[in-house]
Amino acid sequence: MPRIQIDGKPVEVSDGLNLIEAARLLNIEIPHYCYHSGLSVVGSCRMCQIELEFNGRKSIALGCNTLAADGMQITTTSDEIRSIRRAVLEFYLQHHPLDCPICDDAGECDLQNYYMEHGLHDSRVDLAEKKHKHKVIDVGPTVVLDSERCVLCTRCVRFCREIVGKDQLGVYGHGSDAELMNVPGTKLDNDYAGNVVDLCPVGALTDKDFRFKRRVWYLKRTPSVCTGCSRGCNISIDWETSRSYKDSGRRIQRLKPRYNKMVNEWWICDRGRYSYHAVDAPNRLLMPISNAEEREHGVSIIAVLARAAAKIEAVIDQNGPASIAVLGSAHSSDEDLFMLKRLFADHLKVQNIDVNLPGEANGSEDQILMKADLAPNRRGAQAIGAVPWGGEGQNGEAILEGAREGEFEILIIVDHDLTQYLGEKALHKLRKHTGYILYLSSHSNGMSEIADDVLPLAMWAERAATYTNFQGRIQRTSQAFDPLGLATPEWKYWYELAAMLGCKCDYETPQEVFNAIGEHTESFKGLRWDDLGDQGLMLTDAPEPAYRKIQCPNPLPAY
Repeated sequence: MPRIQIDGKPVEVSDGLNLIEAARLLNIEIPHYCYHSGLSVVGSCRMCQIELEFNGRKSIALGCNTLAADGMQITTTSDEIRSIRRAVLEFYLQHHPLDCPICDDAGECDLQNYYMEHGLHDSRVDLAEKKHKHKVIDVGPTVVLDSERCVLCTRCVRFCREIVGKDQLGVYGHGSDAELMNVPGTKLDNDYAGNVVDLCPVGALTDKDFRFKRRVWYLKRTPSVCTGCSRGCNISIDWETSRSYKDSGRRIQRLKPRYNKMVNEWWICDRGRYSYHAVDAPNRLLMPISNAEEREHGVSIIAVLARAAAKIEAVIDQNGPASIAVLGSAHSSDEDLFMLKRLFADHLKVQNIDVNLPGEANGSEDQILMKADLAPNRRGAQAIGAVPWGGEGQNGEAILEGAREGEFEILIIVDHDLTQYLGEKALHKLRKHTGYILYLSSHSNGMSEIADDVLPLAMWAERAATYTNFQGRIQRTSQAFDPLGLATPEWKYWYELAAMLGCKCDYETPQEVFNAIGEHTESFKGLRWDDLGDQGLMLTDAPEPAYRKIQCPNPLPAY
């Protein structure tokens, strides 16, 4: 392993590491535009030049395509390097438009940041001499291009070609006439198009969904995990709630990918990126609803749970636990499913429990990130045991069939909208033959109209929880803001219901529930909330998968 010095500080680095990455180990930032850790090296922006002394020779080298070698001495802050950076920045700013006040990237723009740190020169170009290019170009369904702001770093071009395998953006023309644009006859419409906005170091590529919505310095950032499919990509929630005059119903302003080498690296798909709109959708359930006697809004959560507890107790006393069925959800967290199992399977001895239903909606799947299974926690449900058990236990398909034939007096459903699974006749039979239906959901739908009692669920951004992805990696979400209305995390409902039914559980936080999972569930044995960190941990019986670079199976060359 090479030993080098950067600005007088010694560091030992791994073989094959370039100088930008080596400097990061010492928290030294070598400025750059074209370089990105997940893309090929092109060395075109010239911002990363450093002073290199090696084998008795001094030279100016590029930090991005110079690999660390034993004995190198690198200087990143000499007078000569400062002068070079200032000259390169002046070149970039020569024709750059003066529209920072209206640019969405203001506040997180590398051109702004580097100018303040390395530039601070007076412009020698008269405004009338500035070269104008195309502005507000609709390059695809989600992205807008402003060519005047573009520094031609080609990150977006390389991403489309190398990661997605699509030739959709390119640089055309020569010299000062060079311009980023769509490849003729194409649109930027791949499933990962939003990543080019994240990659753009300036404000050339902006997201239509976020455009002119908020200033970035108003945003708060919360680390989380995408619950849009079973992959569990790591994300950051950028949110803001104090400026109600600006799109007051929108708390989440955008989602950004968060690096996790073993899950999603630097990327997320657009399906997950824009899934946050469901959190503040107009059909969110904000309070419990009771249809038991007549449609009754304003009923309390405790009243609904007390009614459910009384009915469950009466049915079990009269006909036993076989007359109850529970359709849980693979969209529920590990904590939710553990408490569901603890109450219904362990305490009440209900055998008919499942999270799987025939005909569940699937999404598209590829060999980059997207999974067809849109449930974030099916693997967790399996590991926790939210499945049929005992000789008489029925799976989801059998539960639906049995409910239509009147086998169950009580049906408890989480998340599943049965009006999407069953025809009108079958749904009518189920409703007619089932004495009591308790439904838990985050949104109103057909099922909330026909259930006896409905409880509103908090969503992933409104709560702290864990989810186990398809590989067996347990990852945490964090609570960004309070739930809407009276929406409540699912596990808390089971906790309250358990207390009413004589099942004592001393858990007051999701952290305590997860720690209990680590004590009572074999696949989670010994795991604790604080151990998960920001990258997650594997189930104890699941091997760590081999690392694979996140990209399509047939990438195109950079150019």
